[in-house]
Amino acid sequence: MKYHTQRYRLSQPSPDRNGAERQPEPRWPSACPPPACNRCRQYKKKCSKTLPSCRSCTDAGRKCSYFTSDRIAASSPEVLHARIQWLTQYIEDNIPGAAEERNMTSISQEGSQVGDKGEGGMNSPGNLVRAQSNGQVQKASPPLDNAHDNTEQKKGTSVTRWEGTDSQRPRSLACLDAYFHHVHRAYPFVDKARIMQVQSANANVMLIENNADSMILYLIHAIGRTTLERSGKISPLTGKEVKLPYSVILQYCIENEGMDSVQILLLLTLYSLFDPDGPSPWMVVGILTRQAMAQGLTSQRTTCADHALPSEEQSHRLFWSVYVLDRMVASSVGQPPGLFVPDIHVPLPAVTVTEFASAQRAEISSMLLVTRHVIQLRRLESNIMDAIFLRPRADVRSLSPSDRTAIVSDLHYAVDNWYSDGCLISRPEPSNVRIHDTMAWLNARYYQLLMLIYYPTPFNQPPRPGSHEHLLNVVQKYIHYSHILLELGQLPLNYITLTRCVPACLVLLYCFGHAASTVFSAKQEIQSCIAILQSFSSGWNHAMALARIMTDFSSVVSIYENRSASCLVTLQAPTVLQHTEQRSLYPRVVSLREELIEVGGRIMGKANCYQCIEGWDAQAISSGSSDGSSSTDATVTRDIAALSSPLPREIGWDFL
Repeated sequence: MKYHTQRYRLSQPSPDRNGAERQPEPRWPSACPPPACNRCRQYKKKCSKTLPSCRSCTDAGRKCSYFTSDRIAASSPEVLHARIQWLTQYIEDNIPGAAEERNMTSISQEGSQVGDKGEGGMNSPGNLVRAQSNGQVQKASPPLDNAHDNTEQKKGTSVTRWEGTDSQRPRSLACLDAYFHHVHRAYPFVDKARIMQVQSANANVMLIENNADSMILYLIHAIGRTTLERSGKISPLTGKEVKLPYSVILQYCIENEGMDSVQILLLLTLYSLFDPDGPSPWMVVGILTRQAMAQGLTSQRTTCADHALPSEEQSHRLFWSVYVLDRMVASSVGQPPGLFVPDIHVPLPAVTVTEFASAQRAEISSMLLVTRHVIQLRRLESNIMDAIFLRPRADVRSLSPSDRTAIVSDLHYAVDNWYSDGCLISRPEPSNVRIHDTMAWLNARYYQLLMLIYYPTPFNQPPRPGSHEHLLNVVQKYIHYSHILLELGQLPLNYITLTRCVPACLVLLYCFGHAASTVFSAKQEIQSCIAILQSFSSGWNHAMALARIMTDFSSVVSIYENRSASCLVTLQAPTVLQHTEQRSLYPRVVSLREELIEVGGRIMGKANCYQCIEGWDAQAISSGSSDGSSSTDATVTRDIAALSSPLPREIGWDFL
């Protein structure tokens, strides 16, 4: 027996379960009416042309489509234009505040057009478009011009676009991916889900005044771009092409203290590390640490649950991010840290329940391992600074040589353990974006810590036999691995790298004065240091000054080796009067030392602890007190004895 199914069409719409008739469906705008849908055109029926599905297709339970392959070229522009209009009207009717955001977007677009027609055009991203209360657009002055006070201007909404001169500007998602793939591993305080929502609403990445979300998104893009520039993915921008409105952001953070202001200040400090024309990162991190302590991030919050809530875990990650940044800047500039935490009881960053249940569990766990490893590194740096550099002189004098040896051994042992833990989590990075778990970065940080431990401070005086050779070997390896990072595109050419070059240069100069050989073994490292300093952009004037000083130092080393070789030759010559007629190198070396300390003071502050090196003139005082009236035979005899002695001994500053 066969069954037949017949379809019947109701003349009127059927009521719903509550007895109410259906609401009228939205229709296409009358300005651009589209053709009938595919199904109605196929069956030659009258189409209601409603969205997202016409009445006929809805009643039949079929998919409704307004495109056909043979007419898509003719109807596609009109259909898309009408659909955009319908979606815009739908968003404005159903999403609160969408109309205001649309007006702001149109104002910013008009402002960008005004900026494009100006003198700078697209090559002047520092232009600030200000929307007044009456809806007019006014082009404001560059945000970093200190000659104009922004407080006298009316409060409105400032919109700044991140623009560059290169035609292939990176997409927004590329900068976001670079930030979360690299920076977020060391500072995991940003809520990625929140940032992605802000990104979808602010696709043009505009910096809006008095809007924390736009500031956070804008700074993340700026930091992500520095990562792409360092890895060679995009061409770098100069300071004239991009200027960050520090005054606007700092004013907002000071007037609106909270967790968002702490995050904004942290991001602002991270970006200021790469900006030679911006404020000193040491100054900005001081404001950051004060606000972090004011928000109670340094205190542990007690909860009844066994696991911390997501908000508490976020505050823990924010605290450790502030701690890592504060300790890194403090140890780099040779100053005490700004975040005072005698006893830290804040839990280390951990995986939340939501993250553990997500598909990215393995990725998040790997990221947090790197985060904890970086935290351990900054703790080691802080412990070394407290024990070696910032210890009061009275406490140093009270320590016996055995006590100092025990402290140095414990610190060296802790550094070795940190290096072993880093080898377990290290993995290669082919794209050069991520660096915190690569072996080259791990080796550079390892020898940097050893250089701090054996730095010629009052704590390490008097020097032990062979200490100068050991210190020189450590500095050589540190500069060597830093140069490898530069060649691999993994060395950030920022404020931190520049400050770390200053103590390394000072140690090279110090070890040169206490050399125990006629050939200075660190000539190649001097050239590597010069190459690193010359790799900075033209805006880093202090880096150029350091490169010039090290170039002069390289020429002094060459003259020293030539004189040493000539002194060895004169051992078989009938006279040695030519050596005494040569100009002394000691005044030139002292001049280089003074220039190096002066430039280091401008970079790190005049009270940095790295400039206080003990034993600069230990050898020169004993013999340099005599003037040029000393006998020629005594001088030549002392030099020849130093060069021809079979026992390893220091030549000292008096030979120069």
